[in-house]
Amino acid sequence: MNHAKILELQTSRTSLKIKKMKKLPIGVQSICEILEENQVYIDKTPFAKELIETGKHYFISRPRRFGKSLFLNTLEEILGGNKELFKGCKIYESDYNWQKHPVVYLDFSKIANHSPCELRTALQVRLDIIAKEHDISIVKADIQVALDTLVVGLSNKYGNKVVVLIDEYDKPIIDHLEDPDVARKNRDLLRDFFGTIKSLDKYLKFTLITGISKFSRVSLFSSLNNLNDITMDPNYAGIMGYTEEELRINFRDHIQKIAQGRSQRENLVSEEEVIDEVKNWYNGYRFSEEKLCVYNPFSTLKFMQRKKPKTYWYSTGTPSFLVDQLKNHPKSMISIDGTTAREDELMDISSLEHIDLKALMYQVGYFTIKDYNPISDRYHLGLPNEEVRTAFMNSLVKHFTNNVDVQSSERFVKALEKHHVDILFNHIKIGFSSFAYQVFAGAKEHTYQAMLLSMLHGMGFDPLSERATNTGRIDVVLEMPKTTYILELKLNGSIDAALQQIHQKEYFNPYIRKGKEIAIIGANFSSETRNISGWKGELLSESGEKLKDLSPKEL
Repeated sequence: MNHAKILELQTSRTSLKIKKMKKLPIGVQSICEILEENQVYIDKTPFAKELIETGKHYFISRPRRFGKSLFLNTLEEILGGNKELFKGCKIYESDYNWQKHPVVYLDFSKIANHSPCELRTALQVRLDIIAKEHDISIVKADIQVALDTLVVGLSNKYGNKVVVLIDEYDKPIIDHLEDPDVARKNRDLLRDFFGTIKSLDKYLKFTLITGISKFSRVSLFSSLNNLNDITMDPNYAGIMGYTEEELRINFRDHIQKIAQGRSQRENLVSEEEVIDEVKNWYNGYRFSEEKLCVYNPFSTLKFMQRKKPKTYWYSTGTPSFLVDQLKNHPKSMISIDGTTAREDELMDISSLEHIDLKALMYQVGYFTIKDYNPISDRYHLGLPNEEVRTAFMNSLVKHFTNNVDVQSSERFVKALEKHHVDILFNHIKIGFSSFAYQVFAGAKEHTYQAMLLSMLHGMGFDPLSERATNTGRIDVVLEMPKTTYILELKLNGSIDAALQQIHQKEYFNPYIRKGKEIAIIGANFSSETRNISGWKGELLSESGEKLKDLSPKEL
């Protein structure tokens, strides 16, 4: 079947689906809005049912923008007895009893915390607002007493046990890691506040507390018999984020539309190729010893909306305190290509002054579990996907190349249009030499490639990485007004082998007869010097014929 016929069938199939395509709930944390407005919803209600029916007090940690707030809101509606809302969801068809409970919902991302005094006042105000919504009186002079009288008052008024849901409990701590004194005082305040929840056990039906990090000296975590930490429990590995199966089922129409749109603009693009791109950029988060991985939900939704991969999560979900920790404590940096740790090392931040970067990077979502060794009971950690790798490298470039001019984009564009490739590589060498040596500890080829991409972004380019062809993946593509640059990168290899690979796999074929000359470049990185050791290339005509050699010798 020829390309035109395949495209015709694909277009026809997609057009039939467009009318039924559900809206994308980007940034929506209300389960009511998602279900009532026919937005895409990945049904996580079986997890909610299991938590409610098999336990009582829970804690879970996940990175920001990973669906914690939506899941808490889902629990709020379920435990509030709102059965009809969930028509069409698995819990609706189950034997769940839909008993109605009063709910205390505290979102610490919306509670001021610039100082312990402000945090205490904001908590008092929030508890008072909840009390007034239910027309009950509480003692407001002290936040522990306020919480106590609120829960007891709700239980007495409604004749039923109370649900307590707490979102981002740790925000008053992590917002002030650069000022350990404020962070410590906020932590101590939270310790006393959460201690009250334990004393209210007979009035409570269910408790779930979420956050990014786990600070062991908050008494919330003093007894796992009281609070079940399900963060790394294999049974709940898919509780937030999208599994491969969920992606394929719930975003089928959007994936078809993206494939059809791209096929109209370029060579035929299949739905599997689109899925492969989403997987490469946003999958790979693993939260237990089991092998189940999930996609970043926020970035996946943004990809479906924008129809191209970018670092969506980084701009909205990456805590600035991680970058600050990396910048302020470079001697503590660990290999960005991975390390190993025990579970207690990953899930325990005990010191605000000397934070374990392995734990921090895992908890905020920069590291994830890549493998588990049951004999040593250790987890191998690494960067989960292309989005995180790109975002992390961009952060490093921004903070470790302060003395390197990475803003003269016009200069570099002009240089490459004249095929003066030396100007580009000489500048990149200066940038690489400015990084702390820890950045390259145990670094693999894709780390050097990601560093190069970040440097190119900083220099004003918009490079494409891992560009798929029918023969393989191109490491880097740079589109200039008159020239397309194709780069193949090696680590401790040969620049001749890199250039030969471009020829053997004909990476330049998709760019032939596009009205531009084509420059193919092979480059090598040295792990010994932690820099580019050499490069060579060729300039091809728009029809793919060699015009001349490009090498450092010509300048």
